[in-house]
Amino acid sequence: MTLHIVNQSPHANNALGDCLQAYVEGDALLLIEDGVYAATGQHDLPESNVYCLKADAEARGISIKSPIEGVDEVRWVSLCTEHNPIVSWFK
Repeated sequence: MTLHIVNQSPHANNALGDCLQAYVEGDALLLIEDGVYAATGQHDLPESNVYCLKADAEARGISIKSPIEGVDEVRWVSLCTEHNPIVSWFK
């Protein structure tokens, strides 16, 4: 089970698209930094195991809606220990 971390806006490049092509059932997706813009509901994200860093979403005025789970830094670390490998998507 891979943890995919996307830190780039889906409007800026194709990091999210590339990530979703590699995503398979059982993986997890964590949106951080400008990647949290993907949590606005305008993008087709997996129906489960999608997480968004709450602090980054709040800093950008984005409300996290179900089924995306807002997480803090402690949960981020937990996700990193639960998944192997961890892939960061950026361009």
